Amino acid sequence: MFTMPVLDFVVFYVSDLEESCKYFTEALGFKANPEQSGPTFRGLIGNEQRIGFGLSLVGENTPPAGTIELYFKPDDINELHTALTARGAGTTPIVQMPFGHIFGVQSPDKHALVMLQS
Repeated sequence: MFTMPVLDFVVFYVSDLEESCKYFTEALGFKANPEQSGPTFRGLIGNEQRIGFGLSLVGENTPPAGTIELYFKPDDINELHTALTARGAGTTPIVQMPFGHIFGVQSPDKHALVMLQS
């Protein structure tokens, strides 16, 4: 038996990073998070301090603009991967990224759920 992990981070893929950042900060009131920002990504801070939020510029190796990824933080990524794979959830292999180990799950409507253990 496993428990679905908590939501940890949300990423919106955008076609114009500066325009989107301006909209989210000026129109919606989010604050920029320079510690999580780079050339193709802007970290944002809202009132919910436990869930991270960011904007990612689309590119050759990213999903298209309008895609939203929900990142979940499991206690044991291998155990969760095994359990979800056994349930036929359509998991991708676990891969090592600079920020941790991840694997994806895509819902029937192509909602991207990413499991991340840093």
